[in-house]
Amino acid sequence: MSNVTIYSTEIAEHEMKITSQAQAQMAALMGEADDDVEAIRVFVTGGGCSGMTYGMTYADSTTPLDKILSGDGFKIVVDAVALNYLQGCEIDYSKEGFNESFVFNNVFQQVGGSGACGGCGGGGCA
Repeated sequence: MSNVTIYSTEIAEHEMKITSQAQAQMAALMGEADDDVEAIRVFVTGGGCSGMTYGMTYADSTTPLDKILSGDGFKIVVDAVALNYLQGCEIDYSKEGFNESFVFNNVFQQVGGSGACGGCGGGGCA
């Protein structure tokens, strides 16, 4: 009997959820992206005294340690370290008047942070 742990490359629902509004916006972004864009990368950066900052950018490649969440017309990649900070989060898309942005719910209480996407306001990725 082996004690080898298998590393799953798929993001499980308990690790991260994406609302239908966010999925639709991600699919739209992928549809407008350059041909070399493979996915949307979700990342976490240190935010100093404000805690962590969560963001998104286009990814033209993945690494063996990335975890993937695929949907209809989009693919999200998150490295294993960032996913530890995002455990249980929900990515939503908020549209109020001219203000549009991805919102990271359920992360502020867990690890501290802004809960807002640092790179994707207005419907585009940084």
